[in-house]
Amino acid sequence: MSGDIDLAIRITLYAWLACELVLQVRQLLSSSPTERTEWRSLLLFVALTGAASWAAHPVARAAPALDYSTTSPAARLAVLLFVWAGMGLRLWAIVTLGRFFRGTVHVQRDHQVVRSGPYRWVRHPAYSGILLAGLALGVTFDNAAALLVFAAGGAMAVGYRIHVEERFLSRALGSAYTQYAAVTRRLIPGVW
Repeated sequence: MSGDIDLAIRITLYAWLACELVLQVRQLLSSSPTERTEWRSLLLFVALTGAASWAAHPVARAAPALDYSTTSPAARLAVLLFVWAGMGLRLWAIVTLGRFFRGTVHVQRDHQVVRSGPYRWVRHPAYSGILLAGLALGVTFDNAAALLVFAAGGAMAVGYRIHVEERFLSRALGSAYTQYAAVTRRLIPGVW
């Protein structure tokens, strides 16, 4: 049974990557022209998360003393459910943004602050979803040190991306965004 769940985790990961690609292309083709776009944070995000994943593998092999086990079918199933929850949150956020979503940080003509769906509770629910799913996937390293390396890289990537995005949106949307930011948490409702 554990092997079936591991296969489901791998299929889920590939399905998520395919969904991301399809959504990026769809939004690029259907959204309004942008007035301003910033690409560097996306490239840095991809590089940091890729590097964190790559670096976690040798750490997992080199630090067996820090092992913890998620080999039971129930633990693997919990990982899968958390990955699905994170993916679902991210996709809900993207669908809620509609034509305002793109992989790049950008502003379109007549851009507006979206306050519906998961944006009622947090400013960056798509990143909350990435972090939830990513942490769950990181648990599959079955090694606390590898999970720490993976989580640290992901947190740096998301943190930098949020910093760039908030600065960009504050400048472009002015008080509409700063007022929204003043009453809405970044990633976790009621916490941060």
